[in-house]
Amino acid sequence: MLPVVICEPDERVRARWAELLGELVRREYPSLRIELLTGSLPELDRMVETETGIMLVILGVTDAGPEGAEGCIRRFAGVMGRNRDNYALLCVHDGNLLDAVLSRCMRPAGVLMLPLRDELARVSLRRILNDYEALYEQGNEGAYMVVSTGGTVQRIAYKDILYLEAQNKLLRVCTAHHAITIRASLNTLAEELPESFIRCHRSYIVNRDYVESFISPEMTVCLTTNERLPVSRSYKDALRERLKEVSRG
Repeated sequence: MLPVVICEPDERVRARWAELLGELVRREYPSLRIELLTGSLPELDRMVETETGIMLVILGVTDAGPEGAEGCIRRFAGVMGRNRDNYALLCVHDGNLLDAVLSRCMRPAGVLMLPLRDELARVSLRRILNDYEALYEQGNEGAYMVVSTGGTVQRIAYKDILYLEAQNKLLRVCTAHHAITIRASLNTLAEELPESFIRCHRSYIVNRDYVESFISPEMTVCLTTNERLPVSRSYKDALRERLKEVSRG
C-alpha cells in the first residue's frame, strides 16, 4: 500500500489533487492500493516520523501561514532525508518562489505551478504510480529489506545481501560493498527472509546464492567473496540439505 499525504493549504487545490489521484487509480491502476491522508505541516512531520515504507507527499509551497515557504522547503528536505525513495510532488503557489524551490529542493518527483492544470497533474501522478507499481505491484514488494538507521530509511535488495550477523542487540546486514548496522533481532528477522537465506549459526544467516562450499571438517561455509562464516552443529544437517536441494535443482 502506498501512503499518499496531501499537505496543501488551499482546500480547493487539495480536493482537486484527491479527485485526480482517485480517478487515475480507479481507471488505470485498479490493483494499486493507496491510503489517502491530508494534513498540515506539523502533521506531515509526525507522519514522516512514523512511516517506514515509501510514501508520496503532495506538498503545497506557499508564503502563506506562520512558517511560509521556508517551512515547506524544510518539510521537503525532511521527507527525502527520511527515505530517499519517497516521492515528493511540489505545487508552487507563487512564481516568485520557483527559483528557491528549484535551487534548494533536490530530486523532486515533479514541480507544478498554480493554477493547477489537470493534464500536467495527471502526467506527474502517472509517472510516480508507474514507478511505484514497477517496484511493488509486480511481485517485487518482497524483494527488499527496509531498514532504519540514523533517522534514515533505506531499502536493501535481498539479492545483494551476503549474510546477516547478530552482534549483541545489533544486527549487521552485509553486502558485497558495505555493511549496515541496525537495531534488530536476528530471530525475528529470520521469519521475514526469503527462502534463499539459511541459518548456519545462532549468530549468522547466510544467503545460499553466495555459498561456494561447505567445509565440514572446519565447520565453515566459504562464500564467493572468499569470506568464511562459522557453522554450528545444530544447524549443520539442515544447511547441508538445503545446499543439496540447490545442486539438485
